Amino acid sequence: MTDEDVFRPSEYTAALLRQLRLRPPCTGRVLEIGTGSGVVLAALAAQGAREVVGVDIEPEAVRRTQALLQAQAVAHATVRCGDLWTPLAGERFDLVVFNPPQLPVRDDGVAGHRLRTWSDGGPHGRDVLDRFLDGLRDHLAPQASALITHSSFVGLDLTLERLRDRGLRAEVAQTVSVPVPAWKLRLLPPRWLERHLGQSLHSVGPYVFCDFQVIEIRHADAATLAR
Repeated sequence: MTDEDVFRPSEYTAALLRQLRLRPPCTGRVLEIGTGSGVVLAALAAQGAREVVGVDIEPEAVRRTQALLQAQAVAHATVRCGDLWTPLAGERFDLVVFNPPQLPVRDDGVAGHRLRTWSDGGPHGRDVLDRFLDGLRDHLAPQASALITHSSFVGLDLTLERLRDRGLRAEVAQTVSVPVPAWKLRLLPPRWLERHLGQSLHSVGPYVFCDFQVIEIRHADAATLAR
């Protein structure tokens, strides 16, 4: 894999993969929204999921994911092109995984000419995250869970409150700090970085680091979250 591979898995994806290794494998029906390279679906299939379903808004990501799953000889796999829950009406899953965009990028494109939707979370970083949370309950089986990445700067308390209002609850499974690439910093609105430095963003010399969590979500009346 080369540096020019714009679908190269990120540190956020790596954190999701680590959490999937730490928790009991899901052998039911699993969904990843925003498949990107397809590595998360491939890992879920390798852990024994009986069916893997993926959704991505980028046609090229759909093609990349399909190619990886075919190369890994993953049976019972479906990858659809669409926006969040739109291609999934009436469907429920035993595990949902998502690495949502949460940066307020300003440009029409990002690294490697990917679509803006890959990294753009709207003016406050929560546009895609909130639409995901609003639809999540309807797509979780009764004892199902969701694993998502959550940047600290979008407000964990806001997310927990939104989940409570929708009959869901969450716990932080892990917290990670990762460097923010210079090209991402160049796409941010004026003074956005300064407002968050020392809170969820930290600088050391010319480098900026971001804290984020992997959180696990379940129905509020489900059993204690798996650890």
